[in-house]
Amino acid sequence: MSTHQPLDSFVYAVPRRGDSAPSARLTVKEKQALIWCYQGKTSWEIAMIQNCSVSTINYHFANIRRKFAVNSRSTALLKAIETGVIAMAEIDPRGAHEPD
Repeated sequence: MSTHQPLDSFVYAVPRRGDSAPSARLTVKEKQALIWCYQGKTSWEIAMIQNCSVSTINYHFANIRRKFAVNSRSTALLKAIETGVIAMAEIDPRGAHEPD
């Protein structure tokens, strides 16, 4: 059983012209978790990076999904980028903990 969503599922996350995009206010930790998620990190890996428990990271993601009114991390990430909550300039493609 695959847990990946088809790209078509993102269609509903993209605001249409004339629609006002919901503005969610994320905490610093929530933004960091989303950025690490964008870089492909799991909840366990994000917890190790942020020095907290996996439950805390999952709690952050539950809050993020609630704030954006979505059902998945990937859709929340897309909405965060689309609405400008996370700027692409904030995302280092190499990752902060990757060796040079």
